[in-house]
Amino acid sequence: MIRGTLGKAGRWSIAPRRMASALGAMRPNALTLAAAILLAVVAWSSVTLFSEQLRFAVFAPQAHVAVVIATVIARLFGALVLSMFITERHGDRLLWVAAGLFVSGVGGFVFQYKDLSYSVAHTPSAAAYESLFVWTTTAALFVVGLVSKNPPKLTRNLMAAVLAVCLAAGYAIHEFGALLPPLVADPEVSSLAYEATGWNWVVSMLPLGLAVAATYGAAVLYRRGNLAGWLLVAMALLTGSQLRAVFQPTAYSTVITTADFFRLAFAAVVALGGILKLRRIAQERETLLAAEKETNKRLEELGVMKADFTAMVAHELNGPLSAIRNLSDMLSCGELSNDERRRVLGEIQSQTESLKDLVEDVRTSGSVERDDFHVEMRPTPLDGILADAASFFRTLPGGRELIVASEVERNIHVLADAGRIGQVLRNLLSNAVKYTPDGEAVSLRVVEDTKDGKEFVRIEVVDRGIGVYPGDFERIFEKFGRGRDASGGKVPGAGLGLYLSRRIVRRHGGELYLKATSGEGSVFAFELERLA
Repeated sequence: MIRGTLGKAGRWSIAPRRMASALGAMRPNALTLAAAILLAVVAWSSVTLFSEQLRFAVFAPQAHVAVVIATVIARLFGALVLSMFITERHGDRLLWVAAGLFVSGVGGFVFQYKDLSYSVAHTPSAAAYESLFVWTTTAALFVVGLVSKNPPKLTRNLMAAVLAVCLAAGYAIHEFGALLPPLVADPEVSSLAYEATGWNWVVSMLPLGLAVAATYGAAVLYRRGNLAGWLLVAMALLTGSQLRAVFQPTAYSTVITTADFFRLAFAAVVALGGILKLRRIAQERETLLAAEKETNKRLEELGVMKADFTAMVAHELNGPLSAIRNLSDMLSCGELSNDERRRVLGEIQSQTESLKDLVEDVRTSGSVERDDFHVEMRPTPLDGILADAASFFRTLPGGRELIVASEVERNIHVLADAGRIGQVLRNLLSNAVKYTPDGEAVSLRVVEDTKDGKEFVRIEVVDRGIGVYPGDFERIFEKFGRGRDASGGKVPGAGLGLYLSRRIVRRHGGELYLKATSGEGSVFAFELERLA
C-alpha cells in the first residue's frame, strides 16, 4: 500500500478557456472517453486485488478540507445550472439529475465538511455508512432521471420528502452507526486507507449497480442526442468511484483514496459542464438578441419601404391620371381637328396602358412570393412574343425607334408562359425608353445559346441611357428598390418592375442578367429553352 502525508493543501492552476474548449470538443468522443474511464478503473481494481502495495491512500487533513469545499460547491453549482436552464423536452430528466447533484453536495457539506471543520467525533465505520448512504441516494436519483423512459415529475413536495428522508437517515447513522455491521475492518485506524469487510462488499454493490445503470442510461440518451457528453463522462467517473469504494471503503474523513480522486474529477466535470452550459445559453441569447435587432431593423425598413411604396404608387398614378384628365378636357372643348382628336385619343390610350401596367405590377407583386404562384410553361412561338413586345413599344411615349435584331430562324418555339414573359419584356422596354436619351434607339436582340447540351434563346433589351452604378446592381432587383441617376438621386418608379421580372424569369428556370456601365447604357437579358 502506498502511504503518504500532505502538510498543506496543494494548488493547481487550470486555464478555464482551454479546459472549456477541451470539454466542449468532447461531444464526438464522450462515449469513447467514458468507456476508457471504466476500463481503466476495472483494470486498476483488478491489479490492486493481488497487490496491496499498489493501493493508494493519503492522509491530508488540510488538503482534504479544500477538496471537500471545492467538490461541494461544484456539485451545487451543477445542480443550480441544470435546474435553472432546463428545456421543455428534457426538463424532468435534468431535474432528477440536478436533485442527485444537490443531495451529493448537501451530504458532503453536512457530513464531511461539518465533521472535519468542527471535529465531530464518529467512528470510521459510521463515516463510511454516511458516505455510502449519500452516494446511494445520489445514484438512485440519477437512475430515475436517466434510465426511466418517462421520468415522473419532480415536484417541490417530493424533493422536500427526499431531503427529509436523507436528513433522518443521516442522523440515525450518526447516532446509531456503531450498532450496524462494520464496513471497516480495523476501526481504530484513521490515518490510513480503510480495509473493507465482507459486509462492505455486499452493501457497496447497491450504489455501484445504480451508478452502472445511470451510466448506461446516460450512454443511451447521449447516442440519441438527448444528453450532453459531459454528463455521460460524469456518470462514468461516478461509477469508477463506486467501484473503487467496493475494494477500498471511503468515509467522510481526512484520508484521500482513489475513489475520492474520481469523485473530485466527477465534480470538476460537473462544474465545467455547467460553465459550458451557461456559455452556450449566453451565446444563444446573444444570437437571439442579434436576430431580434435585425428583425426590428428589417421591420422598420419595411415600414419605410411601404410608406415610400405608397408615395411612389400615388405619384406614378398621378401622372397618367392627370394626363388623361387634361386630354379629356381638350376633347370636351370641341375645337380640335380630326388629326388632333386622333392624336389625343392615342395619347389617352397610351396613358391608360401605363395605368394598366402599373396595376398589373402591383397585383403580381402580391402573388409572386407565394408558393402557389406559377407560370404555365407551354410551347410558345417566339415570333409572337417579339411581335407583342414591338406592338407595346409603339405605345410608349417619346417616339423612339426599336431595333429588332434576331439571329435565329423564324417560326421556332420556346418553352414559356407567353403572358408572364410579355410582362417581363414590357417592364424592360419601359425602363429602356425611360432612360434612353432623345434621338437614341432601343435594341431588342435575339441570339442562340447552348448550355449542358440544351439549346436556348437569349433575349436582350439594350438601351443607351445612364447605365447602372456598380453599387446598385443588386438593389434594383429588390422589392421597391430603385437605382440612382447621374446626380445620385433615386430614379422615379415604383421599384417593382425588375423585381417582378427576375422572379418570373426564375420561375422559368432561368436568370435575369445585367451588364451595365454607369453613363454608357445597360443590357438586360434572359434565356428561354428552345424546343426542337
